[in-house]
Amino acid sequence: MGKKLLILEEDSQYSNKLTQHFENFFEVNSFSNGLQGLITAIEWKPNIVLINHSLLNVNSLELCRQMRQKLGSIIIILGKPLTDDSIIQYFEAGADDVITYPITFPVLLCKIKVLLEHTASKKTTEEDRIQFGRLAMNKTTHKVHFDKKVLNFTKKEFSILWTLVNKQDEVVTREELLRVVWSYEHLDDDRMIDTHLNRIRKKLKESNIQITIKTVWGIGYKLQVEEGEPIELAVKQ
Repeated sequence: MGKKLLILEEDSQYSNKLTQHFENFFEVNSFSNGLQGLITAIEWKPNIVLINHSLLNVNSLELCRQMRQKLGSIIIILGKPLTDDSIIQYFEAGADDVITYPITFPVLLCKIKVLLEHTASKKTTEEDRIQFGRLAMNKTTHKVHFDKKVLNFTKKEFSILWTLVNKQDEVVTREELLRVVWSYEHLDDDRMIDTHLNRIRKKLKESNIQITIKTVWGIGYKLQVEEGEPIELAVKQ
């Protein structure tokens, strides 16, 4: 199961039918009150939100906009047929789809599954794969490549390098590296940062990779290329 579905529907009979059908596929929560639904969504962080566009106690368009600003959930607007202008407003407010009745539950489920697959694929592409010139990193597999060569790093070394690559246009502070790799509980002991940074530098040098980690004194660290090739953050194709 795993995925969470939030239903915002004032018609209790229809809401119950939606819940009964989808609880076989998702963890379901439902509300007739839009404001209560928004508060729950912020805390519960559902994967999918179904919003009836005819909610009486709240402006559904504004609710959709607030959901999009605060959540990364898939937002689907449901209800009776709308005008083209209204549909466009919902899309501009952040809706992923606008579905009007009549629609069967199997078709609605199919649409949800497709949106989930597209979202998962997009997140993997945009968030889990980054590059620094010819150095490519995959957060899902924890693999690092320089061209076709595979580089081996420990989990902590990978996390440090990932942070530096992900923020390659910035100077990353020691405190940030500590928070990313060791959590807040270990902020008083930062000596291991130097050890891991030196190991990363050594592995890059041993592989004849012209990339190093520059110390910006008093501030932190920044990746630096030692040859004249252009560097840019890019998605690995």
